[in-house]
Amino acid sequence: MSTSSSVSNYTAAATSSSMGILPTPSFGHLINVKLTRTNYLLWKAQFLPYLRNQQLLGYVDGTIVAPEKMITQATAEGAMQTPNTTYQQWLQQDQLVLSALLSSLSEEILGQVLFLSTSAEVWEALGRMFSSGSKARVMQIRMQLANVKKGDLSITDYFNRVKSLADTLSSIGLPLRDDEVVSYMLAGLGEEYDSLVTSVTTRIEPFSLTELYAHMLSFEMRKEQQQGAFQITTNNVIRFNNRGGKDNYRGKGRSTGNSGGRGKQTFSNNSSSVRGNRPQCQVCGKIGHVALKCYHRFDHSYQVEETHVAALASTSSYGVDTNWYTDSGATDHITSELDKMSVRDKYQGNDQVQTANGACMPISHIGQTHIPTSNRSLKLQNILHVPSAHRNLISVHRLTSDNNVYLEFHPNYFLVKDRATKKLLLQGKCEKGLYPLMTSSSVLSKTAFTGVKVPQDLWHCRLGHPSSAIVDRVIHSNDLPVISNKGIPHVCNVCQEAKSHQLPFSISNKVSSSPLDPIFTDVWGPAHTSVGGFRYYVSFIDDFSKFVWFYPIKSKSDVALVFTQFQPHVERLLNKKIVSVQSDGGGEYQTLHKHFQQNGIKHLISCPYTHQQNGSAERKH
Repeated sequence: MSTSSSVSNYTAAATSSSMGILPTPSFGHLINVKLTRTNYLLWKAQFLPYLRNQQLLGYVDGTIVAPEKMITQATAEGAMQTPNTTYQQWLQQDQLVLSALLSSLSEEILGQVLFLSTSAEVWEALGRMFSSGSKARVMQIRMQLANVKKGDLSITDYFNRVKSLADTLSSIGLPLRDDEVVSYMLAGLGEEYDSLVTSVTTRIEPFSLTELYAHMLSFEMRKEQQQGAFQITTNNVIRFNNRGGKDNYRGKGRSTGNSGGRGKQTFSNNSSSVRGNRPQCQVCGKIGHVALKCYHRFDHSYQVEETHVAALASTSSYGVDTNWYTDSGATDHITSELDKMSVRDKYQGNDQVQTANGACMPISHIGQTHIPTSNRSLKLQNILHVPSAHRNLISVHRLTSDNNVYLEFHPNYFLVKDRATKKLLLQGKCEKGLYPLMTSSSVLSKTAFTGVKVPQDLWHCRLGHPSSAIVDRVIHSNDLPVISNKGIPHVCNVCQEAKSHQLPFSISNKVSSSPLDPIFTDVWGPAHTSVGGFRYYVSFIDDFSKFVWFYPIKSKSDVALVFTQFQPHVERLLNKKIVSVQSDGGGEYQTLHKHFQQNGIKHLISCPYTHQQNGSAERKH
């Protein structure tokens, strides 16, 4: 007998004579979503259709009411109560539905309905629990749709994200039209997709989601193809083709390349154009071997030739060109090395660097630096940090306008002069058809570095707050400039705070209003020597009067006996009962718990490692 037929036979009139065990409806393969705090509508959208299909919805919504457990039958002996078989069938089917409900709940939700006995009670409790949450969930999904942005996501990921949010609303009975989903999707695209948005919004016939996805995917592939046409690598020759003249630089963004569009400008890496893939030695500067195999590396009298030193100085130890190159076609200074800027900030704008072939490169930071010369420094302001660039470019226009200088370009060298005084500020050679501003002569110029003496306390902070002995050893072994502060005590606040185990204890403003509320007590000892056999003492301090009762004892276990003597004495003396006792909760006070309970005395115990709560007794010790 199938599940659907057995359920139908019972729910139709509950008169079937079949009393066999009804098989469990197969919820598992259809209800695959566990109910959590955030997916009630989605879970309900999956659960309701199956209940309707199996004709079980009446059990959860209360339309199928439970029959009476017992029925009255007339017999010869009189009326007699007998079990109702209809109730047993109803109970069996209800428990099957209840089991399916509970199996589809997560652990956090299952704990809220654990003690409910029928499926109707569980269904009603879940409805009350999530009714307000469901409305908030719908609003949250609509807000997510309104605020979703493509950002760095691919078109496929972005489309799936918007589509999944729209599908969630559809699953809970609030579907969106295709034109609404298209509006949300177009609103989240960046400005680089403006042409696509314009073509979609100006079309007379409505776009379906499938057509929109195809257009977006085609647009993205076309965009990636254009960007891939301009690949910049440090090991290959870099060309900016400007045959189209100045029209190549028109449009939004910033531009790089030579000015006027007269032919080509070629940048080549010395390591690739001259040497290919052969290494260069860092010791002798020759091509074809590395420093590890150089036979000059152990010859301390060997002096490297000046030409080789200049070649090494023009590039870093990793073969990356770090020079600045003057460019009359660049509208801004551009660098890919963030360390070249002494002052830098995160770039918040939307502009991009546009190259000669139309490709765009994003800007991550903007900053400034200066280049020292023989007379004054040349300021480089508004430098754009472009991580994808592989050459450091100096805009001739920016350099001349910001520093009031002019440049003279000659076939073999260039000059930077002051416009007002005509004084020479900087000069350099032409290398491989380019004019690097930081030439080998400027790199190898003699420089002296001076140190400023600072107090030893500052060295203590710079070295990571070590001990005074370590600071002295580092200073003397490295001849560091230091101002002696002998005889002057110094306390490092950072070291003091780092060695503190806990924060200062807050000051209590509580004031006792009557005697014996509370009584502070604590045990002191053991003493090194005993007086009459007494090595300990216990003190009882009245918080109201600060009066102290002092009892010498031979062992800690005598505290219970002493308190039974102290209590009647002080209560008769002051004609008042002890209200509360504050102790540190030691073992000697554990035996008094039962006595405190019998006499109505509140026992206040200090928190672990918080002796301040029993501070009156501690300070008295």
